[in-house]
Amino acid sequence: MSDWADPSVNILKYLKKAKAQFVSGEELSELFGMSRTAIWKRIDAIKEEGFNIEAVTKKGYRLIMGEKAYGKKAPYGRLAIQSELTGSVFGRNLKFFQVTDSTNQVLKKMAAQNAPEGTVVISDMQSAGRGRRGKAWSSSPGLGIWMSILLRPNLHPSSVQTLTLAASVAVMQALEPFGIEGIGIKWPNDILIKGKKVCGILTELSAEAEKVDWVIIGIGLNVNHSKSDFPDDISSLATSLKINVKNETLLDRSVIAAAIIDEMEKVYRCFIEKGSAWVVREWKKYNITLGKRIKIINHQGETNAEAIDITEDGRLVVKDENGKEYELYSGEISIREA
Repeated sequence: MSDWADPSVNILKYLKKAKAQFVSGEELSELFGMSRTAIWKRIDAIKEEGFNIEAVTKKGYRLIMGEKAYGKKAPYGRLAIQSELTGSVFGRNLKFFQVTDSTNQVLKKMAAQNAPEGTVVISDMQSAGRGRRGKAWSSSPGLGIWMSILLRPNLHPSSVQTLTLAASVAVMQALEPFGIEGIGIKWPNDILIKGKKVCGILTELSAEAEKVDWVIIGIGLNVNHSKSDFPDDISSLATSLKINVKNETLLDRSVIAAAIIDEMEKVYRCFIEKGSAWVVREWKKYNITLGKRIKIINHQGETNAEAIDITEDGRLVVKDENGKEYELYSGEISIREA
């Protein structure tokens, strides 16, 4: 049937496929090679994550979906996310926390203990979430997706910048079905909607001189925030998916998290097989930086320039006010319309 190590995931997937029709305990027992008692225990585990499963004698079990089942808040947890995954590797090993300091920090420890590639850590809340340059990232419970994905690419450390671009491409592909206007990637990997930040991506790595040991891609996505949910100091700079979809509908975070994990696996495989040039081409489709006047902010101060291209290793090519071209590897930029 399926090769998921946890039978609860397989059962939940099967009940979802049945689309609110009853499935007998006998059918589940035969399908998954488990006793009826074992099936019942797995059903209980699924219920504990918040799923509404109706059990009727002589009929079996059926999964009740939609607002009638959960009100407006869909279940969000390991089983909910894994039951939506379609990839073969990423997310098979998935750790879910209600609260942790930082998903990147948790995954770093797991990486040091030889966790496999594709391991994912997700938390409903982070007490010490971080963005780029050590900035705090607001990670309140019940609102966003705070996740980290472990990669073990056979790469030179200089190629890791391209992986950050690949991560932003994966998020954009996962969000395409929402048809959100004004969404795009600001170099290198911030995702903005109409100029406001909806997603930040933080890449960390461990490497030797010539080879990467591991790379962790941390993704923070604002999903169900209302304007009032953002702290005062970022309320004018941040936005969420909910604010930008029709009727400001609450969205299913499990479905979106699974879509990002699946797209990350696809994009990562294409990067390994096709190289950096493929990632850069895909990134350019979604970017909102090239061709714009920008302000570069770094330790040397602020400089005005025009963003004109991006190199295969992810560097931003800019032209300053004197017509001189040079490349940026990192640093804050703000985009100003010409």
